[in-house]
Amino acid sequence: MRPLATLILAGLTLPSTAFAGGIGLLTTGGFHQSRAYYYDTLGNQGIDSQNRLNLGGGLIAMLGDKDDRVQGVMRVWFLQDQPMTNPDTGNTTDAVFPDVASQGPRNLGIFTAGIQWGLYGDPSKFQLTLETHAGSGFVTKDATEFLLIEVGPGFTWGISDDMVLFGSLTADVRYRKGASMSENMYFGARYMFD
Repeated sequence: MRPLATLILAGLTLPSTAFAGGIGLLTTGGFHQSRAYYYDTLGNQGIDSQNRLNLGGGLIAMLGDKDDRVQGVMRVWFLQDQPMTNPDTGNTTDAVFPDVASQGPRNLGIFTAGIQWGLYGDPSKFQLTLETHAGSGFVTKDATEFLLIEVGPGFTWGISDDMVLFGSLTADVRYRKGASMSENMYFGARYMFD
């Protein structure tokens, strides 16, 4: 009798399968801060901080009913950082630096997980949101992976029972041996299967 009771109790405590959520495509564009280093003849280091363009696209997965104001979000995408220009050395006329302008664009694989918070409006029609995400630039050719944190306003617009358009504008922090700022816009569409 005891094994049967254990099986019943185990069956009652197992979570049920969730069928609410969605999948979609996203595009992104924005600017990121890069640092171009240079040195004078005495070995003193200088830094030229540059804002460079980045573009990308990828996949998004949602967890939660399409009528929920709070939904889980997972995103994975390819991002291309445009190359830096050679540093502006200011008054330093004898500066030495690597030729960073010839290195070409930097290709990255990014993953984030976060929450989309519904602030105002109807989630099945038009809604203003707050996006909060954390993740990393986890695929790089030059072993320069970084932590990524994103926060910003957004919107969702249900154009049918199953299709939702979305967009957001985020302020981002990339952290690798120090924090650097970026700002990105995201747009896309997702199919909700709840």
